[in-house]
Amino acid sequence: MKLQQRGGRIFLQDIKKPDRDAWESGLHAMECALHLEKSVNQSLLELHKLATDKNDPHGGDFIDTYCLNEQVKSIKELGDHVTSLHQAGAPEPGMIEYPFDKHTLGDSDNET
Repeated sequence: MKLQQRGGRIFLQDIKKPDRDAWESGLHAMECALHLEKSVNQSLLELHKLATDKNDPHGGDFIDTYCLNEQVKSIKELGDHVTSLHQAGAPEPGMIEYPFDKHTLGDSDNET
């Protein structure tokens, strides 16, 4: 099996449905996404430490190069979006999403 090129065992678990389907607002959804990205980043850091502890420089380098750098970029981008949504503020939840989408996405409908 291609996943087992380096030995060891693979234990694939079921992916459960998220606890939440509906969001109160875009801000709340972004905050939850940011929390999830930080959690994934922490897991990757623990995996990197495990690779280092087990003297696996290739595994650690792979995690650094292909995973951690992308996670940091995602966390930064989501953090910036959360800050923008907080600063924009709206009297009622959901009122700021349209201007936020126009500002961050621009005219993505017109681009092909």
